[in-house]
Amino acid sequence: MDIMFNPGARQISPMQTARFAVPEEKADQSAEQSQDKLELSPEGQQAAAEAPGLDQGWVNMTKDELMSMVREQLGEQKLEVNWNATVDPDGQIWCKTYFDSYISQSTAFRDTAETIIKGYYADAYQEAINNPLGSDLPSQLNFIAAKYQCSWTAYFDASMPAGERQWTYTQVRAMLTGTGLRLNDPYALKDIHIPTVEETTKIARQAADDKISDLVRQAKEASGGE
Repeated sequence: MDIMFNPGARQISPMQTARFAVPEEKADQSAEQSQDKLELSPEGQQAAAEAPGLDQGWVNMTKDELMSMVREQLGEQKLEVNWNATVDPDGQIWCKTYFDSYISQSTAFRDTAETIIKGYYADAYQEAINNPLGSDLPSQLNFIAAKYQCSWTAYFDASMPAGERQWTYTQVRAMLTGTGLRLNDPYALKDIHIPTVEETTKIARQAADDKISDLVRQAKEASGGE
């Protein structure tokens, strides 16, 4: 509505046009309706139009209609469950199984190897225990040093190859003193396989994988999942 004011009445300024403000309710309603619609820029509209297989109906949807459609589509999808993360979320079960297997393998080989080594050097050990120099430990150590390392002594055994003499001295000395035996002995352990680090690691990793697979199987059976 336009209103003309009389300048003689000293109202506002001469012959200026005044307009009533647009009612706030209508402005709010218009803004609300605008925000409720999904609006794309011209570039976005063009990109949407060119997108292959895209249903253009969603462009004119309200926000609520669009969200309803998204929820419906997601509900129809079967989300794949990460079963490994379900049964072992922090990886502790896998790690524990891995190290348990690794240690178990190492312990089993050590026990077997030590038994074989002690049997292999049993005669040399008994000879050192009953040596002619004395029954105390220093005398026993002096005797094996004289027999296996000192070529100028009367006890030196020149009939043994140098490598075998050294290994005999090392292992018998460990048996006398109660220290650790060498588990890479090429003479005492020549008839058994000495596992490598790579072989032990592979077996441990497989054991850990099998443990998780077993837990996944149990979880699937319990939940009816696939």
